[in-house]
Amino acid sequence: MLDWIFSESFLVNVIAYAIPIIFASYASLISNKAGISAINIEGAMSVAAVTGALVSHFANSWVIGLICAMTAGILMMMLLALSALKLKADSFLSGIALNTFATGACLLIVKGVLDGRTDSSTAPSVLVPSVNIPLLSDIPVIGKAIFSQNLLFFIMLAVLALLILLLNCTRLGVQIKTAGYHPEAGESVGVSVKRTRVIALIICGAMAGLGGAYLSMANLGYFSAGMVSGRGFIGIAAEAMGAGMPVKTTLFALLFGAVDYFAVGGQTVLSFPYELLNTLPYLMTLLALTIYAAAHNKKTNK
Repeated sequence: MLDWIFSESFLVNVIAYAIPIIFASYASLISNKAGISAINIEGAMSVAAVTGALVSHFANSWVIGLICAMTAGILMMMLLALSALKLKADSFLSGIALNTFATGACLLIVKGVLDGRTDSSTAPSVLVPSVNIPLLSDIPVIGKAIFSQNLLFFIMLAVLALLILLLNCTRLGVQIKTAGYHPEAGESVGVSVKRTRVIALIICGAMAGLGGAYLSMANLGYFSAGMVSGRGFIGIAAEAMGAGMPVKTTLFALLFGAVDYFAVGGQTVLSFPYELLNTLPYLMTLLALTIYAAAHNKKTNK
């Protein structure tokens, strides 16, 4: 088993499994910084996945599919903005409602477009291409994992850099953090908290859209009901563990991706029942949040 864990293929697959979780964690990070809980990241990823799969197939273009997937994620977040910011509904309950809506809407869309099918396997996606960097991809162990990956992996690295710059070096980043930490102070100096939160949710929706698109346009190649499988919620947990710091959030998302792949790949290596292995990502999420909550409470009580 150790040979498998420390193999090149294990690292390659860990990163592949972590990419949608990382995008979900970035979505959670930017919305939480603005002071609004986007619990509907899971639903936004589902809608983005079905949109990207179908549009890329019928448009015969992964670029158009990717753009439409991001747009679908943004629209889901605008529904949250309408509910929570305009109509003053509870953002948490609104997010749960939107997740439930997304589950039914995705199936309805696929059935309507593909004559009663519950997945889009008969209309495969146009896949987002992989990028292979010569020479660097030949480096032992890390070469294929880092320098021979899907294009969305490199987009994820660019997003990480942009998030760091946005939050630490731009006026918008300061406004987003002000809207989350001190909204009254922001309003007193002319910052529109509602407008800032809408902008943050637009960025959040784009991130969720990229995560959903990866699942149906890079990982599987078509949309399947339930394919997001809790990754949106796991991304929220990774952001909580990372305490709103982009790099730490990315590392925890990678950890959850490792557990996710271990649960799948371990079925051929270990003799444990696969039903037990399938619970590992969720047990890990629960354990990590419990440890985080205990450490946070201990620090607060000092």
